Amino acid sequence: SLSCHTDRCPTGIATQNPNRWKHLEPLDKATRVHNFHDNTLRALRDLLCAAGLAHPSELGPEHILRRVSPVEIRSLAALYRYLRPGELLQGIPEHAVFHDFWAEARSDAFQPPARVEALRRSKC
Repeated sequence: SLSCHTDRCPTGIATQNPNRWKHLEPLDKATRVHNFHDNTLRALRDLLCAAGLAHPSELGPEHILRRVSPVEIRSLAALYRYLRPGELLQGIPEHAVFHDFWAEARSDAFQPPARVEALRRSKC
């Protein structure tokens, strides 16, 4: 779900709200979570196999495509420079995406910035 991080998760799995805890059925939820996770791993395996890869560690930015216009797609490898491990700790690389997202990153929360949430709502 796209709303689990908001504490309005439709299944209640990730709730931190004590009022919602009493409505959870752990045995039912455990089975559903297991099935969801199992199906997610199965889908990952199918995607890896379709790309000719044997393990998720082989997946790279060259395997992920992004539509950049109505008639053009490009790999993430072509769009963004690969960062070395720890490179962001040395300063923000010269690319707009790093400037935009790094400036709004928070170490105390996973909640996306307000502008990202507004963009998501506008696409619903």
